[in-house]
Amino acid sequence: MKRLAILVVCACGAPKSPPVALPVEPPVAVPNAVPPPAPSPPTPAEAFLVRCRTPLDAAKVALRTLPTGDVLDGLNEVARFASNAANLAGLIKSVHPDKTVRGAAETCEQEVQAFVSELMLDRNVYELVKRVDTTKLDADAKRFVATTLRDYRRAGVDLDDAKRARIKAIDDEITQLAQKFQQGVAEDTRYIEVKDPARLAGMPADWIAAHKPDANGVIRISTDYPDFIPFIAHADDDDLRKQLYIEFQLRGSAHNEEYLAKILALRAEKAKLLGFADWADYQSDDKMLKGGKAAQAFIDRVWKLADARAKKDYAELLKQLQTHDKKARVVESWQRYWLEAQLKKTKYDVDAVEVRKYFTYDKVLAGLLDITSEIYDIQYKPVTDANVWHPDVAVYDVMRGNDKLGRIYLDMHPRDGKYKHAAEFPLVDGITGKQLPEAALVCNLPDPKTSAGPALMDHGDVVTMFHEFGHLMHHVLGGNHRWDRQSGVATESDFVEAPSQMFEEWGWRYETLSRFAQHAETGATIPKELVAKMRRASKAGLGTQTVQQLFYAALSLDVHRLDPAKLDQQAEVKRLQKKYTHFPFVEGTKMHTSFEHLIGYSSMYYTYMWSLVIAKDLLTPFEQPGLLATSVTFKYRDTILTPGGSKDAADLVKDFLGRSYDFKAFEKFLAE
Repeated sequence: MKRLAILVVCACGAPKSPPVALPVEPPVAVPNAVPPPAPSPPTPAEAFLVRCRTPLDAAKVALRTLPTGDVLDGLNEVARFASNAANLAGLIKSVHPDKTVRGAAETCEQEVQAFVSELMLDRNVYELVKRVDTTKLDADAKRFVATTLRDYRRAGVDLDDAKRARIKAIDDEITQLAQKFQQGVAEDTRYIEVKDPARLAGMPADWIAAHKPDANGVIRISTDYPDFIPFIAHADDDDLRKQLYIEFQLRGSAHNEEYLAKILALRAEKAKLLGFADWADYQSDDKMLKGGKAAQAFIDRVWKLADARAKKDYAELLKQLQTHDKKARVVESWQRYWLEAQLKKTKYDVDAVEVRKYFTYDKVLAGLLDITSEIYDIQYKPVTDANVWHPDVAVYDVMRGNDKLGRIYLDMHPRDGKYKHAAEFPLVDGITGKQLPEAALVCNLPDPKTSAGPALMDHGDVVTMFHEFGHLMHHVLGGNHRWDRQSGVATESDFVEAPSQMFEEWGWRYETLSRFAQHAETGATIPKELVAKMRRASKAGLGTQTVQQLFYAALSLDVHRLDPAKLDQQAEVKRLQKKYTHFPFVEGTKMHTSFEHLIGYSSMYYTYMWSLVIAKDLLTPFEQPGLLATSVTFKYRDTILTPGGSKDAADLVKDFLGRSYDFKAFEKFLAE
């Protein structure tokens, strides 16, 4: 690491005679003097930079004192402060309504990344950690040392000066390009316009009521999820669905191909500098599933299990389409969800529009809090004086009796410039005796304040809400560790989705849904028979859903294994979509320009499917006692969530199941 030299300035050769006392003149009174103007208050962006740089400066101070104190505790402090700055910047750049503040957050994030990149290439720090005597350390401290040394080597600390400098430059440039890519999606909300209200046939009444014509009689439909998902599933007008689908798949297309090409080239260069064949091999080297070949083998294994079912699903969709158009020979991507909704209604007696009426946003949230309170023995205490970035953000302290475990922020509704998907954002990593965990749940769900009537949610939105809340619980309940790198969701990143995918099941069972799913008009609890039908109907498109996920996984893997100089991004999208799915590529689209997982997960989108394999296995102990049996939920909490990253994920699973994970439950799930 490059350190700033402290320059001591002296008046060398100056005379040694004592200073001469000069007479002090009295101040001259100036009649009608105008006082100097008061300093201007800092702008919101300037104030945020000060707030974000404060923990970063603390990390730098802790680093300077590292050689003179306890190396491990000192390095842990460096990591704690740097994580606080990075987490704050990462959240605010994604959610703040003020574009200048989002820009300031990006600036701070770049500064943190530059600091961390330099830190991980600092041979002096590496040598200090190597010299630590681990013989008297406990298991967690030994793990901290081992993973720290591993990560230093993975960062390239053993390389020569020129190569380390190049890696530092690569990391800095990737950070800047990634921000531009994500900003290109967040700020590219697109619309289609409808002048004839009759063309909205099929849409739920509450959705139509929330989309009034403007002064010119035009109804605007956006590519944000609360518009896009219901419209693509329910609108009868095939041409409008196609228009909206194309706009949705063009988000970020102005510059993101260019940014992605540069990122892929830089990642490939870094991987080779570190001795790996490609980025996929490098990225997975410290994960459960190691190596690009192993990831591809896993994708192929699941594809072989799912492809026959996908062909059957596609044929069923085509048959349904032919009830509207006898000449139809192909099901297009913009038709898929509409046809699936029709099949669920005609074949499985599940009307998605009617199902929506059982899921009002406020009651879903209340039910989610109630269920997690029971199964994890926690309580939620509303906080009204928290420092939030938008008035819509709800804040709760997570309690167990009188003990505060952490804090959660719920930013649940769409607005301009906000992150477009659903995600959990860590804000503070819980460190024993230092700080309690904090995290934000960021979604784009219907807003009760702007809805014309109850804010109704599709059941898919409910499942997404449960999924992301699973991450939130993992971060908070796993946030009581001495070492920063073992706190919260600090497990291998190809395991981190497993607890959340598992928790989706609580959004599917009658025993849980019956606690909050009440009809918006009648107040009646969702019928048990309807929930059973919904579960059967969900299996209707399981094959096509699975191979679609495999297409995304293969795309993220392939673009990180192929030669970036020869990669044609659009051609690769077309090739892999044809190989893995049965839906033809839609000309005029560029789905990869808004596929933000290529930035965050890079080559590891397969993580979702790999985690699903483990998630299905983790559900097996609940089969007999049920999802609300605290004898099982408490054990799950204590063996999977609470340990955070203090053990390898495979060991956590073994602690809960009493055996190693396997594919049996997943294969049964696909075969049902």
